[in-house]
Parts: sequence; C-alpha cells; structure tokens
Amino acid sequence: MGKVIDKDKGWNRLQELAKRLAANDVHVRVGVLDDGRAGSEDHGGITTGQLAVAMELGTATIPARSWVGLTFDRARTEVQADMRTLLGHIVDGKITVDKALNVLGAKYSAAVKNTVTQGEQIQPPNAPSTLARKQGKTHNNRDSKGRFKKGYGAALKYGVRTLIDTGRMVGAVTWATFGSGK
Repeated sequence: MGKVIDKDKGWNRLQELAKRLAANDVHVRVGVLDDGRAGSEDHGGITTGQLAVAMELGTATIPARSWVGLTFDRARTEVQADMRTLLGHIVDGKITVDKALNVLGAKYSAAVKNTVTQGEQIQPPNAPSTLARKQGKTHNNRDSKGRFKKGYGAALKYGVRTLIDTGRMVGAVTWATFGSGK
C-alpha cells in the first residue's frame, strides 16, 4: 500500500491568518477621528469630530450633508475589489495586514477629502446667508505680510463649496488601523 503525504501549500497559514484577524478585530477607520490627534482639539466649544458628525447627519438647524457615507456609497464596489486584491497579496505573503490596512486608509481618506473639495457640490446647497459669508472670504483677505488671514485660505484654495469654510474639517480627515494585523 502506498504512503499518503500531506503537503500543506498554504492552507494552515490561511487558517491561522483568518483566526488572527477575527480574534483581534483588525480593521481600518477612515474619517475625522476625534481621538486627541492633531486637529481634533476643541475649537469654540466643538471638536472637529463633533463638527464632522453634525455635517454628516445634520442637526436641528443644519441639514445633513453626507460626505463620508456618500464617498463609500459611491466607491463600494471599488473598496470591495481593493480588499480582495489586498487579501490575495496578504495570503501570498507579498504584504502584511498592517500594510494593506494602511493602503486602504490612505486611498479612501483621500477619496473622502476629494468628495468635498472636487466635483459636484454636496447637497443641499448653502443657505444664502452662509453663501454670502463664504463669498466674503474669497476676496483679498491677507495680512500686512501678504499671508492669508486665519480661516481664509480654504475659501481661496477651493472656492465657495458646501462643507468648506476654514478647511479645518476636511483637513482633519485621516485613517487609523486597529488590531494586531502584522
């Protein structure tokens, strides 16, 4: 009778990877992470994260203008394809889990920023009073040394756009990885 030889061609490594990812809740977060990092500090009674949530979901006086959700709704198929590709690279040993998470984080934090700064305006449009205030910021608002006065650079850089006033919120979009993905 012949001898049976069991050659593992990666199945054991794949099972170990799946267990490790599930056990450590490995994931990436993209958005305004109000977590004490630079940019999340309190500005006039509201943190950047609180501002982002108010803009995304709306308040009693501000209409919802989904910008994070809109980005991922538009890119859902692309995100899934990127995840499949990166998972294949992880399984093949070409990249680490942490590297894959950082690739996703970098790509989609840029996509969230682009949703606000480029292309179609986020709906609904600004109220006439907000629009007038923002248009006032696009005029020559420089100090005696020729630098933009605080809060005026974003309006000049992007023009008058929904969700952009000082640029603080969109500038705070980032990503963070969680779990022990190694």
